[in-house]
Amino acid sequence: MTLSSLSLLRCARSLALLTSGVCTTVTIAWAQSAATHADTPAITTVPHPSVVAGWGTPPPTIPGIPNRPDIVTVVPFYTKPNETEAEQTKVIIPAEVDGRRGNFVVDLGDPDLDLNRTFFQPSPTGGVDTVTDANRIRDRPNTWDKVHVRMRIGTLQVADFDDPPIHTAEHPHANATLNHIFGNYTWVFAPRFGNIGLCVLEQFETIVDYTHHRLILIRLDSAGHRMAAVPAYTPRWSAPLIDISQDAGYYGVQQFWGIKVRPDATLDTLTPANNTVVHMMDTGAPVNDGSILGYPFLRQFGVIGFNHRTHQMLLYKQ
Repeated sequence: MTLSSLSLLRCARSLALLTSGVCTTVTIAWAQSAATHADTPAITTVPHPSVVAGWGTPPPTIPGIPNRPDIVTVVPFYTKPNETEAEQTKVIIPAEVDGRRGNFVVDLGDPDLDLNRTFFQPSPTGGVDTVTDANRIRDRPNTWDKVHVRMRIGTLQVADFDDPPIHTAEHPHANATLNHIFGNYTWVFAPRFGNIGLCVLEQFETIVDYTHHRLILIRLDSAGHRMAAVPAYTPRWSAPLIDISQDAGYYGVQQFWGIKVRPDATLDTLTPANNTVVHMMDTGAPVNDGSILGYPFLRQFGVIGFNHRTHQMLLYKQ
């Protein structure tokens, strides 16, 4: 993957649909300002009593998924009426960061937990507080805030994740950044709380069930084995994930993972030796773009999973 294609991906990836736990209705007014980019949206927030979609609802009961809320969770995708074609390609789920609830993109093309600086600021304790009117100008890595946060995804408490590449002398335990790496309103998307990347999901088998519009997380032991049997999602085929980490210049050294596919960017599951070209896997990409395999590639399998401890991409019996 070239640096130009990586930069294009990270600048063009779309953003999820925010609803905060407080919750606010967000009204966008377009404004021109010499101090900001042209057509930068001004934001007005209005208090609203509703809650994040999916919160307060018991997780669905699915045959073959054990009632082990500390090990396995099922999170339905968040959707809204009249979604654009680009919005329909996103894996968007409700989740919680430091007690703040909102919608996030599940983005396995992002090594980090990127939190939206428009809606968060560092707290005095090293975590985050919620704000609704932060500066929305695009920023550079040397201006990003480094924080240490806890997450809750479905029934799972996710507190013990780390992200060593973002550590600094001032923030030796940081596991998330506050930034505008993906902008806030790309392709006229509604705001989102952030993108959940590999540093959070590495400890789980991450299953994206496009057919039933749900995300399944299964906690793994240190060797990458499931900590509970989940017969509803039994792997039938796997391919090795290939580390394609690289120095992305503007964004520093980034860790990405890919698989081998045929030269025409299709996957041969019958004769794996025909898969000879490495392409990056990215659940956050709405299109297949050069060496990036996004939504059209992933969606065709119905259900696809990733185990970053055993370094496998997984297909499942259906």
